[in-house]
Amino acid sequence: MKALLDFIPLIAFFIAARYNGILAAAGALLVATIIVYAIHFVRQKGKFDKQQWVVLLLTIVFCGGTLLLRDDIYLRWKSPIINGIFALTLLVSAAINKPLMQLAMKDVFLLTMSGWKKLTIAWALFFAMMAVLHYITAFTMSDEAWINFKTYGWIPLMLVFVVAQFLLLKKHLNPALTDKSVK
Repeated sequence: MKALLDFIPLIAFFIAARYNGILAAAGALLVATIIVYAIHFVRQKGKFDKQQWVVLLLTIVFCGGTLLLRDDIYLRWKSPIINGIFALTLLVSAAINKPLMQLAMKDVFLLTMSGWKKLTIAWALFFAMMAVLHYITAFTMSDEAWINFKTYGWIPLMLVFVVAQFLLLKKHLNPALTDKSVK
């Protein structure tokens, strides 16, 4: 349910951008994000995780800046910066021996510390690549290409990455998880 809710702001952005332009899309993205995060806030009993705070605050800042200054440059920087922050955070967590992917996926996979660090670095590199791709589409391509990539162009890349990751790690699935699904 959470993942489906998180697509609502993208859908609002895409529809508004198609029919009313980028400034309207910034407004739609901002309003939809605030509504979705209010729902998350209630469902999560008044709590956000750090990733949710980053996305919410940066959406408010970049969409708000775009609307207040009537300049889409701020909105164009949103995705490269968010992905860059995720990449940097994951790299730092691996460097200090506290790989964040272990916290996120410890119930799914059983890995050594080296494995968790490699997985965390792989995700960091993926987010770094996404930051670069978002930057390229936002600043070197047409508005239509940027809108299409921002809305749904990244999804196949994420799916390929997640499937490849699962195929590489399937032998490390937590037996307790697979036992529950068999019963």
